Amino acid sequence: MPVAQFSSVDSLIHRDYAALFALVPAVAVGSIASFLLRDRAAAGRAGAAGGPAGELALAGVLLALMADRVEFDPLGYPQLAGVAARLVQPADGPESALSGRARRAAVDVLRPLALSTLLRASDWGTAA
Repeated sequence: MPVAQFSSVDSLIHRDYAALFALVPAVAVGSIASFLLRDRAAAGRAGAAGGPAGELALAGVLLALMADRVEFDPLGYPQLAGVAARLVQPADGPESALSGRARRAAVDVLRPLALSTLLRASDWGTAA
């Protein structure tokens, strides 16, 4: 029986689909942040809808996107993984390699920072 051979093009297509599905959480967070900001702007902040809150929301979504990229495919983005790896201290064991430290930085630093930035963007202007 002949065994199906996969070419490098098939592997590339599979990798693109995997990257697309890995972005789904970032898109969901961005959509929720967008809806929250739009509701707050419509509720009573006329004129300040696109100010600092929009910039904070964009920064939060970008941080979440970077965390996804670094956590799921650090070798696909070596410069981003190198910078992220510098955010955490080197540890002994399997996470001592650059990719392990980059994944740890994505979970321990980038994701919490993205969440706090998105929360700050949604609360912008509501505190008196």
